[in-house]
Amino acid sequence: MRQNNPAPDLPTNVDPIAPAQEPAPAGDGRKNNAAATQTALRAVGRRLFGQLGYEATSLGAICAEAGVTTGALYHHYGDKKGLFAAVAEELDASLVALTAKARTQALAAGADPWQAFLAAMDVFLQAGLNPEGRRIGLTDAPAVLGTQAWLEIRERHGLGAMAQTVRSLQSLGYLPAGNVRLQAKLILGLLYGAVEALAHQTDADAAMALADTRPLVHAMLAGLRGIAVA
Repeated sequence: MRQNNPAPDLPTNVDPIAPAQEPAPAGDGRKNNAAATQTALRAVGRRLFGQLGYEATSLGAICAEAGVTTGALYHHYGDKKGLFAAVAEELDASLVALTAKARTQALAAGADPWQAFLAAMDVFLQAGLNPEGRRIGLTDAPAVLGTQAWLEIRERHGLGAMAQTVRSLQSLGYLPAGNVRLQAKLILGLLYGAVEALAHQTDADAAMALADTRPLVHAMLAGLRGIAVA
């Protein structure tokens, strides 16, 4: 039977809102300009949507800060809702990338696959404390895009990545054999539920709430693991 070792300590400067730095594309100048415009619009949109909320963020403010015309926004994203959808999708994709990086770093530091998995889950929970990410992902995305559309975005990124992780852990005996997609959905449901619970904490209580939530999530995941090692 495998031992349930704790995940390694995590850095505290997790920021799921910050986009990955993309290298300047080479090639056709018009395509380069289009990519730069889209990146600028998403970056400004992410910040303003996160700070002010969807309804209070105007197209004029986004375009002015991004240094583009409103026509450019309409051309690339259709309207404000289209830009918000792109921002929400990028947010979820960045969260997947963040957890993947944490898992890779934990493995490189000597953690076993289960410890590395828990380290990634801890980063997910920590990211849930980010107020801008909470506003976009928990408050506005379901309301603006609709619950189903937001669920589809999360499944495009988070579910696919979690399914790969579950499949890997199953092959190593850390999780029970069976329906990969079902297990992935259950784990994601646990994580999103925990993040939603954290979202109702005040900033002053958030760190304490995270400290209380982390071992509970670990225990629930250990229960799932226990089926495999029993």
